[in-house]
Amino acid sequence: MLRFLQLSPKSPYPPSDGGAIGNAYFLEMVQAMGGRAHALVMSTYKHPYDPTYPAPVSITAVEVDTRPTLLGALRNLFTQEPYHVARFRSDRFGAILCEVIERFQPNLIQVESPYLTPYVEKLSLPKVYRLHNIESQIWYRHAAEQRWMLRPYFYLQAHRIEAYERRILHTYDGLLPISEKEADFVRQSGYQGTVEVFPFGIDLKKYSAPLLGQQPPRIGFIGGLDWLPNQQGIVWFLENVWRDFRRQHPDAHLSIAGRNTPRWLYKYADSQTHILGEVKDAQAFFHEHEIFIAPLFSGSGIRIKLIEAFATGRAIVATPIAAENLTYRLGQDIFLSETAVGFREALAALYNNPVLREQMGRAARQLAESQYDRQVLLPRLQRFYESLILR
Repeated sequence: MLRFLQLSPKSPYPPSDGGAIGNAYFLEMVQAMGGRAHALVMSTYKHPYDPTYPAPVSITAVEVDTRPTLLGALRNLFTQEPYHVARFRSDRFGAILCEVIERFQPNLIQVESPYLTPYVEKLSLPKVYRLHNIESQIWYRHAAEQRWMLRPYFYLQAHRIEAYERRILHTYDGLLPISEKEADFVRQSGYQGTVEVFPFGIDLKKYSAPLLGQQPPRIGFIGGLDWLPNQQGIVWFLENVWRDFRRQHPDAHLSIAGRNTPRWLYKYADSQTHILGEVKDAQAFFHEHEIFIAPLFSGSGIRIKLIEAFATGRAIVATPIAAENLTYRLGQDIFLSETAVGFREALAALYNNPVLREQMGRAARQLAESQYDRQVLLPRLQRFYESLILR
């Protein structure tokens, strides 16, 4: 029987953002295989562990102070490692990992962040690293967007993270890149172990897709608002798309929801722009908003909220970066544009045409059924894990 230990920098429960949902997905897939799953997680200032949430798997949480400090950043300049590695280092977390291994006796460990690799480097157990994204790519994109005085520091961190990412791959017996882009990064790094490209999947039977037909339709965004790329994308949308769109469509309403919404974002709220903060039921939010937007100009990996938008049959307008690594038919399942004018025109086409919205929503649901249903993906993941355990 598979005894699966997951290491994560945050708890998978409650599954209130894309990262948590992705981590919970693998724990639940292991249980669906008939295995046992346990999660060892960090409880941080940004993602505190909630022991009252009724998680379906056992969890051990360790409080770790990962807050960046000016002194820590300055000291890091005189080392060769990325600052993120230093921030996630905790003697207590390492000690409790040893205790959990002794008690739980896992036969496979899966690591959900490159920055947790130092904890498993000396372990003899089969180890898997899931590449949610390419961290260095995110940092290179961040660096390009910074003011000139901060740009050198961000590029320094991006270079260090890239070298670190390429090196740590060889720690692992198996890799689970989330898309072909991450798989190419693995191949270019000279990795010789077992690789299985494995996208995110959802329990599709838990998602319903009510027909679109509300007039006027409501426009919505939901995503982690403590994540810089989401913050930047929403501000771009509010300042470059929404202002002109609402002048042309005076009945239009926009809702923005997300965990850890920063206070400064509320300055954009008004009678037609609703800043909701974290919502209890993400699926209900999708159902209440016929058009889903995903304006993203940096980041990497797969946007889980877009997959959920497909599953709930929403009409979608996104930027190309938001949809990279996803399977879709452009113009049928989703509209894409990276310019304010193009984004506004696509939004207007859906807003003004209920038949078009309904067609796109139906196509999006069919896409989720064929490409992102976890029941379809489960056998492949089980074979991957078994190949590592039975070596």
